[in-house]
Amino acid sequence: MEKSKKHLVIAGGGFAGFWSAMSAARHALELGVRDHLTITLVNRDEYLGLRPRFYEADLTGTRLPLRNWLAPLGIELVIGEIASLIPASRRMEFVNGSRVVPDIIYDQLILATGSRQAYPDFAERGRVFDVDTFAKATTLDQHLRALATKGFPTPASRTFVVVGASFTGLEIVTALPSKLEGLAPSIPRFAFHLMERAPEIGQGYAPDARQYITKRLQHLSISVHTGQEPLRHENGQLILADNLRLLTDTVIVATGFTASPLAAAFGGPRDRLGRLAVDAFLRLPGHPEVLAAGDISLAKTDPDHYAVMSCQHAMPQGRVAGHNAVSLLFHKDPLPYAQPRYRTCLDLGPGDALVTAGWERPMKTIGPEAKAIKAEIINQWVTPPTDIADTLAMASPMATL
Repeated sequence: MEKSKKHLVIAGGGFAGFWSAMSAARHALELGVRDHLTITLVNRDEYLGLRPRFYEADLTGTRLPLRNWLAPLGIELVIGEIASLIPASRRMEFVNGSRVVPDIIYDQLILATGSRQAYPDFAERGRVFDVDTFAKATTLDQHLRALATKGFPTPASRTFVVVGASFTGLEIVTALPSKLEGLAPSIPRFAFHLMERAPEIGQGYAPDARQYITKRLQHLSISVHTGQEPLRHENGQLILADNLRLLTDTVIVATGFTASPLAAAFGGPRDRLGRLAVDAFLRLPGHPEVLAAGDISLAKTDPDHYAVMSCQHAMPQGRVAGHNAVSLLFHKDPLPYAQPRYRTCLDLGPGDALVTAGWERPMKTIGPEAKAIKAEIINQWVTPPTDIADTLAMASPMATL
């Protein structure tokens, strides 16, 4: 990098990081300062993983090569695991197995390292599954296909447990029946169980939406266990507090997320999920050289609500963060982040979904119409356009204001 150039580093290549990079390049071109700015995106691999799709039966197309967008815009991609961030020297250190990645010095940093699956106490890593990353979703897919190859020979092999009726948990458990039927249509019966420690399914949804979710689970013959969570998982058994024992070869964890541990490098207030508090411009208090976007950021969408860990909020935050990073580097006023509208679209298996509007999450659209909305979200909102000009147009922060 030329010494005369400013260096913007984006840590994380998920939705927040990707759109930070697109927005930064867009704003630098808009200001006529692109030749005076080096943009580096750091990610653990070379892909943008479409994380909201990792529950799907078919993982084809759920990750995209970052270079398809970065290279045409002259954005450098550094592949490596970040070992530590040192705010005092604005330095990023790496550890990447046998490969050595040189330290990076930044003038401005966008912290977009996201979140990771939170594991409950009973879960032994390596003995349960999740869909937090493409690699883990692939591991689960391979496990299911291996069981199918054997013909699902035992009751345990035909019993599937999802722990956590989160948004992701509900999408996983309602997708499983059709996937397994596709893998082994001659198997007479599978057993599906959904565990939730809350007293009812659909926490956070309005009563009408909760009722619809419950009816859909019943329709799919999914047994629901509320008000408890597993105590132990051992010898192929899931043992519950009421001493119910489920013989199962497949336990999938969907108990929510915690923010990237790199948040701890900066101190400052964090919420129970580990997210860093930011100001209205997504800057870290006490660290004017750092912005945070996405799941690692505790950002207010409006005076009464904070963003949730979802691509719905990570993408607009990335657009604002990228714009603001360039503005701050070149002495322009940043823009505030705001996102008062809140909608969810919950996939509920073949031909069905649930759309809500508003923070109380009342039911708005259901059935095939909602399923079509889900497809539109995946194909038009979550997946970036292949055309670079179209992507840059979508990277405008004004779309979120």
